[in-house]
Amino acid sequence: MIYPEVNVLSGIPIYQQLKNSYHRLAALGLIQPHEQLPSVRQLAMELGINPNTVQKAYRELEQEGLIYAVPGRGNFLSDSERELDVEHEEIRRSFRSAVQIAWTAGIERATLHELLDECIDEPKVAEPER
Repeated sequence: MIYPEVNVLSGIPIYQQLKNSYHRLAALGLIQPHEQLPSVRQLAMELGINPNTVQKAYRELEQEGLIYAVPGRGNFLSDSERELDVEHEEIRRSFRSAVQIAWTAGIERATLHELLDECIDEPKVAEPER
């Protein structure tokens, strides 16, 4: 099991260091989606910090969507960052398709940028109610 790094002398709150470390570990693939994290008590003992500090970091990481809690089982890394990568790739594919159509139509780069800016500035389309 990989433990996050903290430096009690850094001046950065320890709970924030824990959060940053877990984000880094997830981004580097050192923790896999749905992999269990150390328990609050286990991590606090391993790092020599207060369990409330670990609990605060875990609570905020859950609110951010990086981890999820399973009552009675612990905390696990979610796959939301990987889902975000997939969404970004889908957007890139759509952009590439639009760029290809624009170039075929003879639209210049500056005009294409203006069109994209207009799309971004348009009000968001309301989602249908469920």
